[in-house]
Amino acid sequence: MSKFLTAANNAVAWVSIMEYLLGEPDGKCFHLVTAISDPQTEFKGITQIVDALAKETGAISTMENANAIWPHVLAPPGQDFSKTMKRMKEFAAPLIKEANSKHADSYLERLLAWRSKEGGSPVPQLEKIIDRMKKEIDNPAPKSSAYDLAIFSAGLDPGYMSFPCLSHLSFKLDVSQQKVHLAGLYRNHHFISHGYGNFLGLGRLMRFVAAQVGCGVGELLCVSTHGDAELHRGRGRIRERVTQARAFLDEHLAAVAVQRESHFATQ
Repeated sequence: MSKFLTAANNAVAWVSIMEYLLGEPDGKCFHLVTAISDPQTEFKGITQIVDALAKETGAISTMENANAIWPHVLAPPGQDFSKTMKRMKEFAAPLIKEANSKHADSYLERLLAWRSKEGGSPVPQLEKIIDRMKKEIDNPAPKSSAYDLAIFSAGLDPGYMSFPCLSHLSFKLDVSQQKVHLAGLYRNHHFISHGYGNFLGLGRLMRFVAAQVGCGVGELLCVSTHGDAELHRGRGRIRERVTQARAFLDEHLAAVAVQRESHFATQ
């Protein structure tokens, strides 16, 4: 029932997942786990293919999906941390929520200020874990696993089929490798309308957190407890786009191999 995939980057992850799901009954499976070594590199060619498929099937774009998690254009490298948080809270979060008014919150809003139905003060989750990591990284025995963020709220999210699909995020501080890792848990993961953009958004969030802590970006582990290729959107066109994406990756790998051989030949 369960399936574990490893991928060098987000593009390979999405193509590999789609190829697997296309071979599954109804294009669905339980307990799909994907480990992505480099979650911050984007292949524009794959993004264009995924966006073309989204347009053909009436799904939202890669940019919209990624920005729902972390609108990175508002957090450029070197920008003051407090300024980034202010822009996210006062500009990005309200804008995203307005675009999805049927949801109680947005992913970004819950990262920035998680709240419960009981009406207590919102918890600035992201700021807290970044501050904690900064303090722990220089400790003689730093804590590696004290950096979790809740997305799902039992009080606010009683619906069967609504927000949020991303339920939980767990960061890990790997001091020995000087990297920040991340695991994300999805209760339901749609790979045409959301999957690839989700990977990019989580990778961008990882890059921001790691930069604040002074570390590099480590591995992204995505646990899709229910993975769905959304074959109702058109199995033929989906298969065609996945085949196109695989051909793009193969061509890229061939070009890299040629460059490597040329490099060694001139040494």
